[in-house]
Amino acid sequence: MDSVVTRRGALIVAAALFPPWPAWIAFRSYRAERRGFIANRRSPRLRSADFSIAQLSEVSFRSRQGNRLSGVFAPASNGAAVILAHGAGGERSDVAIEAKILSDAGFGVLAFDWPGHGLSEGQIRWGAPEREAFAGALDWLSRQPSIDPARIGAFGFSMGGYIVTQAAICDPRLKAVALAGAPHDPIEHTRWEYRRWGVLSQWPALLGVRRGGMNVRELVPEQIIGDIAPRPVLIISGSHDELVPPWIARKLFDAARAPKTLLDVPGAGHGNYAEAAPNLYPSALITFFARLL
Repeated sequence: MDSVVTRRGALIVAAALFPPWPAWIAFRSYRAERRGFIANRRSPRLRSADFSIAQLSEVSFRSRQGNRLSGVFAPASNGAAVILAHGAGGERSDVAIEAKILSDAGFGVLAFDWPGHGLSEGQIRWGAPEREAFAGALDWLSRQPSIDPARIGAFGFSMGGYIVTQAAICDPRLKAVALAGAPHDPIEHTRWEYRRWGVLSQWPALLGVRRGGMNVRELVPEQIIGDIAPRPVLIISGSHDELVPPWIARKLFDAARAPKTLLDVPGAGHGNYAEAAPNLYPSALITFFARLL
């Protein structure tokens, strides 16, 4: 009897000291990616007045799939405009700094919530629904009295840049594209992001992406970005970005065709470009769009 108790005790201690960590790592990796496809509707952290942009107003319009999308808009004084797209898990406030930089320079700006984000309807797929949403934003912006529809560009941050790359291929109305911290390939980027435990974390994460409904082989930015030419592309990377590191920006830049520009923002992480380089970053954005729009 004592030997049985001893063995049971040893098993309990072993289970406490050596938990089923492989299963736990796999589950956490899967869950982390799967969560990214669950609707993240919440009120934007900044109201239109908090953007500090004159004449900024709340707007709504329909995606080409019929979903109601929510955003903010300020008219142009120079006739040109830029659509600003946030990244995964975010909302329009995430591109407030870029919106103000460009608005202060005379550009019209439209920043909107992707489907399933902020105040917008729809599902998160990082594919066709987002491209249809962007097309709806472009349709709406092209009809505004202060905007010349032949002078519209786009700024996409992170997964917003992923979709903006696809949108630029599908719609020649976009005349200039800036991509900041944008992934180049969903499979390769996911493998890199979850590299710590190798296939133990990588495969479940990729499964989470696929179960979320994303077609990871459709319009992969690294494979299509060259077709944006002869329209210009600005690729922006933070030197300290650990989520979408500079080598990914370099892959996109190498795959793009001229005219193209690579801007490495010293000291910036995934975002916070203006904070890290308060003179360099705004100047680069304004110069890029002013020269081309």
